[in-house]
Formats: sequence, C-alpha cells, structure tokens
Amino acid sequence: MASFKRYVAVLAFLSWVIISCNKGSDSSVIKEKGYEEFTTEVVGLSGICFSNDKASLFAVSDKYGIFELNTDGSTKRKFSYNGANDFEAITADPVTGNIYLADEGQMNLLLLSANEQSVSLVTHITINGGVSNKGIEGLAYGRDTLYAVNQQSPTLLIKYSLGSHMEATRTVLSFATYLSDIFFDASDNSLWICDSYQKKIFHCNCNGGLIASQDIDFVAKAEGIVVDRTANVAWIGCDQTGKLYRIKLTI
Repeated sequence: MASFKRYVAVLAFLSWVIISCNKGSDSSVIKEKGYEEFTTEVVGLSGICFSNDKASLFAVSDKYGIFELNTDGSTKRKFSYNGANDFEAITADPVTGNIYLADEGQMNLLLLSANEQSVSLVTHITINGGVSNKGIEGLAYGRDTLYAVNQQSPTLLIKYSLGSHMEATRTVLSFATYLSDIFFDASDNSLWICDSYQKKIFHCNCNGGLIASQDIDFVAKAEGIVVDRTANVAWIGCDQTGKLYRIKLTI
C-alpha cells in the first residue's frame, strides 16, 4: 500500500511538472509572437465589445446575428434576436447594460430590447455621397455618447449624444483608409480604432486626433476591437477567418 501511494504521488508530481513546463512553453511562444489566436464559430465576425462584467465578449455577424463568446473563442450563447440585419458593430453601456448595434445596410444605430427579442431605432446616419457597403462599420459607447465610424468615402468619426438625441460632431480621419471598428477607453477617455486595409490599430483622443499606431499585419481582416489597458492587451476579431486575437499592446 505504501509503495502504491508513493507511485501515485510520483505520478501526480510528474503531471504537475509536465503541465507547468507546457504552460511555460506556451507563454514563451505568446511572448515571442506578441499575440494569441483563438478559433470561433462566428462566420463573418464583424464587431465585438465587452460584456458588462468584462468576463466575456459580445460579437456580431453580418449574416448570423449576435453571440456571446468566452475569451477562448468558444460560444457561450447565441442571442435570441433573429432579425434580418446587416450588423457590423456592437457596443454596451456598462452601467445600464443597454446594447447598441450598427446596421450598415440601413445605416441605422439600434438599441436591443431588454428581452433581446427586438431592436428600436436610435438614429439614422446619412452620409452625403456615401458608398454602398462602406458605411457605418464600428460603434462604441462612452459616457452617454455613441462613437461611430464610417468605413470609407469618407473615413468619418461621428459622435452622437444619447442625452440630447442629436449628432454632435463629424470628423474626417485623414490617417485612416478603411475604418473597421472603434472602442472607447474609459481609463483615459480615448478611442481605439482598427483599419482592416492598413492592418493597424490607432489610438486617438476623443476628437479623432492620432496619438499612436500599431501594426497587426497577422490579422487578415480586422473588424472588431476592444482594449483592456489593465492587462495591456487588445482583442481583435477577424471577419475573414472568424478568429479572435488577444494582442499585446505596444503603444
């Protein structure tokens, strides 16, 4: 019996050593590459945002609706809403839990109902001379304001005040080529924007002034972004592959 117990103890110790070594190896690889890559089942992954507790991510597909993803890319649930929308972006108010969506086809900003069964119009966005399928592509909630980006022709940052129910400002972002998503960073009241053509993420002030940029050329088509400054990482969703990336920030 004593020999058997010693055998079990040795096996347990060796298992711990192997697991620890594997973790160390994974960490080394991640440190070397600067990112982790996860597979999701979301086809046409077009936008992401944090859930209210930041333990998971809400994601939209321009074909298949709204999902909640675990941080390893696995699906936690699919939302019950099943309307025929061209969703390209999603964001949430961390205090109220309200979820807002951008429908590029209709150029509408929408509010998801509390029971997740329907959507209501927040505002319609008109872009004079706008190009079909190059419209509202990103959306972020920040301090009673919705920040939206028009993808191209022109590359616009649009601020919409939820308090006054009016559009506040429009700013052309001359540094951008193809705006794909936007995130409001409450840690310093700034914005993070991804550009799927340039394969970059931009850090900006809330007026669209460029602070810094970082290359993400390993992401085929970045169309979703959220940032965790405490962990110094950005989460990027890829529309082309459906993959989710956890990227170390260098800016």
